[in-house]
Amino acid sequence: MSPSDESYDSDETFKPAKQRQRTSTMAKRRKLSRKQHPSDPESANEPNTQLDSFFREIACSDSPGRAFEDVFEALVPDYAEVRNNLHRKEGGKDEYGVQLRTLTRFESSCVLDSFSQGDVPYATYFLLRKLKLDREQRRVNFSPADPRLIESITGDTLPSVQEQQDLPNSKVLEALQDIQTTAYEVSFASRLQGTMPSRTPGLLALDWETVTPWMALMNDVRQHYRLAHPGQNHVAETSAPIEYCSLRACHLGQVHELLAGAFWEGIDVSDSLDYWPERCTVVATYKRLVVGIAIISSPRETYITFLAVKPGWDNAQIATSMLYHLIQLNPHKDITLHVSANNPALLLYNRFGFKAEGFVVGFYEAYLDPQSRSSTNAFRLRLRH
Repeated sequence: MSPSDESYDSDETFKPAKQRQRTSTMAKRRKLSRKQHPSDPESANEPNTQLDSFFREIACSDSPGRAFEDVFEALVPDYAEVRNNLHRKEGGKDEYGVQLRTLTRFESSCVLDSFSQGDVPYATYFLLRKLKLDREQRRVNFSPADPRLIESITGDTLPSVQEQQDLPNSKVLEALQDIQTTAYEVSFASRLQGTMPSRTPGLLALDWETVTPWMALMNDVRQHYRLAHPGQNHVAETSAPIEYCSLRACHLGQVHELLAGAFWEGIDVSDSLDYWPERCTVVATYKRLVVGIAIISSPRETYITFLAVKPGWDNAQIATSMLYHLIQLNPHKDITLHVSANNPALLLYNRFGFKAEGFVVGFYEAYLDPQSRSSTNAFRLRLRH
C-alpha cells in the first residue's frame, strides 16, 4: 500500500469521528438554549420571543448551508400573528370600530421630525411632548414620573397645582390658534377696497363713499325719469366705486382729452408708460370713465407734471386722493412742481406740506392761451422728506 493510500484510508476513518463530534456539539447547544429560554405561554406571544427563536433556529441548524429564507419564511406567519395580537391587546378600537395600534419607534420619530419646524396648536404640542417623553424613556429606562427626565427632554419643569389651575382653557387656545386670517368681508381691506376685491391691474384703492356732483346729477335724472314713467320697466343702475390705479394704454385717449381741457392742446403723456407707471402715475376712474390724472416725470426726478380732475368731478377729494397716493408711491423723495400763481390748487399743496421756493415770471406764457384766466406766472413748490 502506498503512502497516499494510507492517508486516504486515515481520512475516511477520521471523517465519521468529526461528524459525530459536530453532532454532539449541536445537541449540547440545543440543550443549553432550552435551559436559557424555557417555554412560557405568555412569553411566546411576545414578538421578541419569536425573534429569539428564529436566531436559535439559525444557531442550532444542522445544515450549514441552509438558506436564510428557508428558516425565516416558516416563522413569518407566527410572528405576524403575535404582532397582531399585541396590537389588538394594546390598541383597542376608536368610536367607528377601526382597530388602533401603538406607534412604533420609527413612526414616533417620523411624527416628531415632521412637527419639529413651525408652531403647532396647543393640544398637538402636548401630544408631541408625550411622544418625545415616551421615546426617551425607552432609551434611558427612566421612571415615567421622574421629573429629571421631563426637564432634560423638554426643558420645562412640571407646573405646580396652582399653575395648572391658572392655565388658559385649551379650547380657547385652540380657537386662537385656528385663526389664520380675517375674512375679507369683515376686514379693514374691504372697507378700503369695497365688498368685492377688484381685478383692475395696478389697483391702488377703491372709494365707495364719495358722491361727486356729476354722480348726484345722474341719480336725480334717473329718479325723475322713473317718476315720470311709472309704467315702464326701469333697469336698475349698478353702483360702482371710484378706482385709483396706475396708467394703462386704454386710458390714454381720455387722459389726453382731460389734459387738453384742463391745460392746453397737444399734451401727450404716452411716454409715461415707459417710466415705471406703477410709481409715477395715478388715474381715477368711475366704471370706464377717466375722471382724474396725476403724473410724476420719473422716480428719480419726482417732478409733478400734471394733476387734473374732470369738470363735474371736482370738490370731491379726488385730487387729494391722487396726490396722496402719488406721494405714498415715492417715499423718502423730495417732490417738486410748478403751479400757476392764481390756481386754487395752491391750497391743496399747502395742506400736504409743499413750500414755495421761488416765483417764476412768465413760466406758462408759451403754453397758455392769451384769453386764459390762469396766470402765466408760477410758484415753484417742494415737499421735503
